[in-house]
Amino acid sequence: MRRYGMATAQGAHDLSAAKYISFTTTRRNGTKVSTPVWVVAFGDGYAFTTEPEAGKVKRVRNNPAVTIAVCDVRGRVKQGTPVLNATATVATGDTAAAVNDAIRGKYRIAYLLAIAPGMLMRKLRGKPVAHGAITFTLDA
Repeated sequence: MRRYGMATAQGAHDLSAAKYISFTTTRRNGTKVSTPVWVVAFGDGYAFTTEPEAGKVKRVRNNPAVTIAVCDVRGRVKQGTPVLNATATVATGDTAAAVNDAIRGKYRIAYLLAIAPGMLMRKLRGKPVAHGAITFTLDA
C-alpha cells in the first residue's frame, strides 16, 4: 500500500490508514469548500465527526456528491494524490455516537487534546453535547 495515495494492488482505495483527508463539498452557487478532517473506516465506507450545525453538514444535505483526497493537517493535498469521488450522508444519534467512538479510538491523544475540552465546556455551560457525523462511500 502506498502511503499517500492509499491505493492497493487492485486499484481500490483504503483511506483507513490516512491521518487526514480533505473533504470537499459544494455550495449551492457551485463554490467548492475543502476541509481537513480525521477519518475512520466505518461500515461499508468511511466516516468522521463534525458539529451538527457545521456548514459541511448543510452542504452534504443539499448535495451528497463530494470528493476526498489524503492531505496533511492543514488540508494541503500532495501533488499526484488521487482525488476520489464519494457520496456522503449526514449521521445523527447512535450512528454519530459510534463514529465518535471510532474517532476517539484511532486518534486517542489528539482527541483528548482537541475534542474533549470543547465537549466538556459545552456540558459545563449546560449545552447539550450533540454528536454529528458524516459517513461516505467511495463511488465505483
